[in-house]
Amino acid sequence: MRFDLTDMRLFLTVIEHGSITAGAQAMHLALASASECIAGMEAALGAPLLERNRRGVQATPAGEAFYAMRARSSGRSSKCAASCAPTQPASKTVSS
Repeated sequence: MRFDLTDMRLFLTVIEHGSITAGAQAMHLALASASECIAGMEAALGAPLLERNRRGVQATPAGEAFYAMRARSSGRSSKCAASCAPTQPASKTVSS
């Protein structure tokens, strides 16, 4: 089972915002697309990641474990991207 970066970011965003609607808006996705993506992740994992109710969503135990794992790997990805970014050459000063 492989999820792309958008799937993982969507899941993290939904958890952080507390609802699929708010997570979809933050990711600039249609609600139907976000909901379908989360449902696909749950089907691939074979376990519900979110408990849905009228007030939003909460992570299930499986969702909490997945969130913790993805949040750690997301942090590593950000650090790696920052360390791989090209550095700016030192500016040269010209004396007159």
